[in-house]
Amino acid sequence: MAGTTSNSTVHAEPVRAGGLLGFLRDFHNKTILFRVGDWIFVTYGLLAGIAFFFGFTTTVWYMAMLGQDPAMMAAVCLFFVIPSILMVSRVTSILLEWRELFRRPLQTLLKPGYMLHGGIFGGMMAMVGYSIASGTPLPALFDAMGFAMPLGEALCRLGCFVYGCCWGKPTDSRFGVAYTNPHSKVIRFQPHLIGVKIHPTQIYALTAHLIQFTIFYALLPYKAFDGMFAALYLITHPMIRIVLERFRQDDRGKVGSWTHTNIYSLMMIVMGLMVLAFGMSSAGTNLPINVGGTVLGYRVLKALLATKPKEVVL
Repeated sequence: MAGTTSNSTVHAEPVRAGGLLGFLRDFHNKTILFRVGDWIFVTYGLLAGIAFFFGFTTTVWYMAMLGQDPAMMAAVCLFFVIPSILMVSRVTSILLEWRELFRRPLQTLLKPGYMLHGGIFGGMMAMVGYSIASGTPLPALFDAMGFAMPLGEALCRLGCFVYGCCWGKPTDSRFGVAYTNPHSKVIRFQPHLIGVKIHPTQIYALTAHLIQFTIFYALLPYKAFDGMFAALYLITHPMIRIVLERFRQDDRGKVGSWTHTNIYSLMMIVMGLMVLAFGMSSAGTNLPINVGGTVLGYRVLKALLATKPKEVVL
């Protein structure tokens, strides 16, 4: 470059690692999975689908350990609980932007977005309906959700990480990540953060919820009453979220000095304490749980192997 002296410092572009290591280090920028013509398939969609699959199967598995019909529970989750989770989480996400809804209704309705707390409340509403219709104890149904949610949410946070939502505050920490993909939500909403290291709050959440699920799994043989896992989830989840709020930057608004997240977290803690009090009372139930066959796939495989081959007539 003209005018450069021998004492000048030249800043070279950082060399990115190649191969699998390079892919993993830059995974958060892999927002688009692939394209087909004008259609764009985002990586978040795949990871969210995987999260719902594991959450769904874990819920069915838990109810199977209580002696409930897995096929019936699978149908309830697939056609009733999951749609309720998606609809309520979508509605609550829209309501958080009620000012924009009045200003630009069509754009606000079409803009993608879901709210976790809305999904939790939607799932609980669906379980209340199924409990009334079937007579299944409601605390046991809440337990199935509370037990499965940490695993599903952990996987879903990986989707948030690659989509660029739920992003963190700028940091100098060695754990910080920099988004450079213009399709990332963080870059679309905060263009000044392009290339800036921020807290990977989604990975923090993933780690916390995997630990949460591991503890719940270890407590399976010690279930003291129906509703125990629901109460534990409703109380511990807000604690995790409140801690993570210190590192997050995508605040969706406040009511006075309270963030929406803090309000919903307080509601969850109150509900958790109510479930805890009811479960420990004389009115509570404690359905026996069979933790001997803890792998549902083993039961399915055993049933398939025990099936005698039938003659096929052409």
